[in-house]
Amino acid sequence: MGVLGQTTARQVIKKLSILNGVIILGVSGPVGLAQRIQGETEALWADKAFSGKKPFEAMAIIRSALWKHLEPELKAAQVSMSVVGPQAAAQSAICSTVLALPVSKNACLFQFDHQGAPEEASDKLPFVSIGSGQPIADPFLAFLRRIFWPGRLPNLSEGVFTTLWVLNHAIATAPGGISEPVQIVVLERSGDGWRARELPEEEQQEHQEAITFAEQHLACYRESFSRTLEGRTPEPPKPA
Repeated sequence: MGVLGQTTARQVIKKLSILNGVIILGVSGPVGLAQRIQGETEALWADKAFSGKKPFEAMAIIRSALWKHLEPELKAAQVSMSVVGPQAAAQSAICSTVLALPVSKNACLFQFDHQGAPEEASDKLPFVSIGSGQPIADPFLAFLRRIFWPGRLPNLSEGVFTTLWVLNHAIATAPGGISEPVQIVVLERSGDGWRARELPEEEQQEHQEAITFAEQHLACYRESFSRTLEGRTPEPPKPA
């Protein structure tokens, strides 16, 4: 039923991969493309392609490597569109990628769209999201940023807390395609370098409890706010 944009079964898979111990890769789209993107990224790291480079240079290098695989799929989709329809043709050609990795000893977060066009997360826009849940995640990310860290970057703990809350929200409100279990992977300093690691469930639980407390606090505020408004409700006008 893939040509109808539906699936006959769902299975639990991990969308984030740790490469060479220091790179976090996430790909939304065809599994085959994700496998090739992973291979290219691992090869670039093994060849020290980012050594001494600036972030914008690293993005260009990665984009060139990705385009070798994206271009043939996009061209094939254009040819097959008239036979299988635009939706089915695009299924094997459209993907988005996020990469977190150290470049010249600094942690960077890159996003690549379906054409491989890159964008680096910055102080002004310190988060990215991809996949079917992006329309849900982006507004909630912006809301939490405005509340918790409007004038600075979050630290690692705040970043995990925010990401986990957004994932919970997306799972609870998405019409389909997003579900538990939640996978959180962080890039953190380790001695003079960096390391990527997946957070175990017990470490996630600490943040889950903080999220539950925050939501309960908002619920209590709602009750207090409602009582305040009720006290200010004017009397209805008396008939003349």
